[in-house]
Formats: sequence, structure tokens, C-alpha cells
Amino acid sequence: MVKIKDIVQGRTRRQVLVALGGLAAVACDTGSGGAAAVPPKPDGSASGDLGASDASAASDGALAVDTGSVDSQTAEGTSTLDTQTADTTPAPDAQTPADATATDTAAGDAASPYANEGVALTPITSNGDHYITSCCPVPKPDVATWKLQFLDRGKPLASFTLAELEALPALDREHTLECIGTGPGGQAISNAIWRGLPLEKLLAAKGVALPKAPYLKITALDAFSTGLPGSDLSKPLWIVWRMNGDPLPTDHGYPARMLVPGRYGMKNPKWLSTIDFVDEPYLGYWEKLGWSDAAPYLPNAFIAYPGDKAILKTGLTRVQGSAYAGSDPIAKVDVRINGGAWQPAVLDYQKGPDVWTLWHYDLPLTTGAWTIQARCTTQSGKASDLNPEGSDPFAFEGYDGSMQVSVTVA
Repeated sequence: MVKIKDIVQGRTRRQVLVALGGLAAVACDTGSGGAAAVPPKPDGSASGDLGASDASAASDGALAVDTGSVDSQTAEGTSTLDTQTADTTPAPDAQTPADATATDTAAGDAASPYANEGVALTPITSNGDHYITSCCPVPKPDVATWKLQFLDRGKPLASFTLAELEALPALDREHTLECIGTGPGGQAISNAIWRGLPLEKLLAAKGVALPKAPYLKITALDAFSTGLPGSDLSKPLWIVWRMNGDPLPTDHGYPARMLVPGRYGMKNPKWLSTIDFVDEPYLGYWEKLGWSDAAPYLPNAFIAYPGDKAILKTGLTRVQGSAYAGSDPIAKVDVRINGGAWQPAVLDYQKGPDVWTLWHYDLPLTTGAWTIQARCTTQSGKASDLNPEGSDPFAFEGYDGSMQVSVTVA
């Protein structure tokens, strides 16, 4: 069992984050394998997998789990944002391209103008490519006997079989999920079209009104559990049973899972079993191990291409990435080269609350060493931390960094 204290001893903060990032990359696996191992907490106690939801804790402060994002509520207006121009003057030895402003190049040219261009992130992540994280072994529910049970202070309120869910007039919801343990070393963030209903509408289909309770206790088939404040019902909370048009894949919570707007994946349980309306706050699987109980999304910007330490060709390079802050929509993404002035990136995909923003920045590169950093700012004015390494890796609260990569052009 790897202990975080062993990773920390004798290393710089950056080396610690790189090591933790490697662990998170394993935990926030994008494949369809089984449960991902979760690193222990700083005190050496074991933190198991991230069960029915996204939870993780390694790369920049956490480890990973697949879970959900939120209902598409449209924010009104766009606030005026303060453009921070830290270090506007490049260092004497900094190589700043003559024209490093973002340039949107039309797609479809017969010959690509790019010497370096990665595979662009697609707005909708396929089921096979969507990241996966779980706390425990993946359950194998028997659909013939499975029911989603609703309780009111432990007493039966209503229940649904999968057949009953499938027979309902369901709605589609685009929703981005991000693992609380993700970071530059393992970018566990994906976006999908989910099909289901807000919890209140689901109960209404059986003529049941929402109980008046201050908290919810949610349990899953894989021994995972979590708690939510009753106020989250107004976001609303969604129960979904289809993903990108297909029945919910087993690794993503079949027969049904929950999407919780504004909170990291660890608060979005998969393989739902019971939802109980209760009077006391409930600490679930990950919360008891020290992870954030509220787990609100923090503004974060990722560079998906190029990768850190990449060796590139001279010529035009398309830097690409994502930015996300949950229900607080991304208003802008900025990029700076070699510590120079911040320049606006082009926003390629921007749908509003609970959906990621995809961006690019075209950069002409010449021979030498280059440092590329990206930051994001939300509509409410919140910005990702200018520290490219993000928040304290032991905070268990999520990554909030303005990611940076260093590349060499030969």
C-alpha cells in the first residue's frame, strides 16, 4: 500500500504533485475496467475506491471516481470580469512569439496549417471514453428484482423498477462530471447526454409529493453512500437511466444513478438503491475518510494538448483544453506564454451551467523551450488559482489550478 507520507518525504511540492498525479491517473481511469484503487489519507488510513460516485484523491489533492454534474439551468447575463495581467513583461530570456494572440483557424482546409495538433476533445464524450471511478467492486444488479426505493425517515414512500423508469416520459440533460481527485496528471472529466427526470417529477409520476426534510441519505448497491442537503432538490437533482441514448452502462451506474448539480462526482452516486429523506446530516463513504462533505466544484482549467514535457516541431501549434466550474459557467479562458501577458483563448464549446467549456489557442513556435499556462474565469468572477499546481494536494477538496505545461521545440 503506497502511503502519501512516503511520497512527500524528501520531495519538492511539484515532485509530490507529479507523483500524486500519476496515482490519480490510475484512479480516474477512462477505460472500462473494475474499481480503481484509492491512495490513503495523509494519516496513512486507507481510503477505498470511490464507489457509486466520483471520488478520488491523488493528483493535486484527491483520488478518483466517476460521477455526475448538473441540470442545465441557464445563468442570466455575463458579469464584467477583471482581467488579471500578472507578470505582463516576459522574463529577459523568455521567448514570446511575435503574434501569440489566439487565432481561430477554419476547419476543413485541405492541408492542415498546424505543425502540432492533438486530437481535439469532443463536446460529448462517448460511453467508452467517459472516465470511470468507483469505490468498491462493480455490482451486478438483478434487474428482475432491483427497485429504486424512496423512504421518508426510513419508512417506505415509493419505489420504481427499471421497467417503470423506462416507461416514463423522460428528458435529456447534458451534464459534465469531474472527479474530485482529478488534476493535470489525470484529467478525469467527461461530458454526456443523460436521460431521466428530476427527482421531484419522478415522485410526482406516482402521485407522491417531496417530503419536507432537511437532508437526504443516499445508498448504492456497491456499499457506497453519501448525504446531501435537502436544498439541493431545487437545483434539481436528477435520476437518470440512459447515457448518450443507450441504457446506462454497468460501469456508470446501471440501472440508475444520480446527477447532482454543482458538486464533484463523489456526491453523484451510481447504482442507486435507496434515497431516504432524513432529519440529520449524513456523512457517507468518502466523507468519513476526510473528503469534503460539500464538495463544490472549483474553477479549473486543463491543457489537454500538448502534454507536459512534449517534444514538438517548429510551426503553428494548436493548444487545446477544457475549463469547468460546475453550475458557475465559464466566461473566459486565458493563456500566457513564458510568463508573458495573458491572452484570450477561443471558446469552441460553451453551453452554460453544468457543462464544460472547450477552448483552443493557436501558437507559432520556434526552436527552444516554452512554457504554456491556461487559466479560467467564471461568470460570477471566480478564477482558477494562478498556481499551476492547484490547491493543496492534501486538502481533499478538488483541483483549482491554472494548468501549466513545458514543451521543447526541436
